[in-house]
Amino acid sequence: MENKERKYFIPVNGTLREVSEKIYRAYYRPIWNTRYHARKNGECRCTKAQLWKCDGVCPGCRYHAAGRTVSIETPIGSESDELTLVNTLTNDAPSAESILMDKEFLQVLYEELEYLDPEGKRICQLFMNGCSERESARIMGMARSTFKHHWDKIRTYLQERLKDYYR
Repeated sequence: MENKERKYFIPVNGTLREVSEKIYRAYYRPIWNTRYHARKNGECRCTKAQLWKCDGVCPGCRYHAAGRTVSIETPIGSESDELTLVNTLTNDAPSAESILMDKEFLQVLYEELEYLDPEGKRICQLFMNGCSERESARIMGMARSTFKHHWDKIRTYLQERLKDYYR
């Protein structure tokens, strides 16, 4: 028997290029790993005749399947358990009471902001727009220490006026 040297190819810009075995394995190892896990989880329905076309990008592949799915009603542990996935979910939605309290707080806050002088309103506006102290001082044309002093006075005033709304 004749000892033929095996040739290895990888796709480069739509054409197959001959490469060394080391480069071939480095290129295909992640693809093989992805395909192995996709097939194991029922996500790949690629036939053996089509495996050579696999590029490891399963979601865009026409042979991709949903795979294993789990319902939130699936029991955790044994079948006799009454604990399901839905029981483990937390409800992060705010309560109606907290929404109403926030609304009232914001109304009072906006009323108090109306009592500020124009400079104080501008300082609050800059903070509400996400400006830092340094940026706000530069925009207002004052030293940072002066700006900080004004901000401290405004904050103290608002804290005193809104103390009933702190949690």
